[in-house]
Amino acid sequence: MLRRVQDSVRSMPAVARLLALASLLLVAAAAHTGVRSGVTDCGPGTYGPPCGTNVLWVPLVVGGVLLAVLAGSPSHLWPLPAIWLVAVLVAAATGQVGSAAFLVAALVGGTLALAAAIVIDVLPRLRAGRRGPRP
Repeated sequence: MLRRVQDSVRSMPAVARLLALASLLLVAAAAHTGVRSGVTDCGPGTYGPPCGTNVLWVPLVVGGVLLAVLAGSPSHLWPLPAIWLVAVLVAAATGQVGSAAFLVAALVGGTLALAAAIVIDVLPRLRAGRRGPRP
């Protein structure tokens, strides 16, 4: 079923590009939302919202990854963690950070995910280059 949907999306390159762009935007929105939410002044003794967990970003990231899979973008894995890192850094540099713990976790997790994605993307090319043409 998923393969059939991916094939129909790939038959229309403009739609595939649009879905890939939408997936990148959703991941960037998730990173921005995660950095900005997690208000530190919360609870009944403050004027802030009730204390809770910082999970508003999860549906956005799930939607972004699903759109990337639907668009057939997993041929290159590095753009999603890269846009995550860029959006986290931009959100942290341009405004108030809701949770320092989320910021550190997002930066460390994004860096590890980007490194893993680059290795996964480059490894087949390195193997093919080593084999090379033989006489």
